[in-house]
Amino acid sequence: MENHVLETDMQKITTHASITAKPFFEKRGYKVINEQTVELRGQLFTNFLMIKNEK
Repeated sequence: MENHVLETDMQKITTHASITAKPFFEKRGYKVINEQTVELRGQLFTNFLMIKNEK
C-alpha cells in the first residue's frame, strides 16, 4: 500500500492502530494524531489514529 501511495499523488496514509500494533507503525514513520476509545460488543478498547506523510 505504501508503494502505491508513493506512485500516486496521495500525500498521507492513515490507520487506526491497536495498542499492540502502535509500535509496528511507529517504527515505520507513523505519528499518533489522536488516542481513541472505541466500544465493541460492550467492551472498550484503546486505539490510535496515526498518520504517515509520504511527501
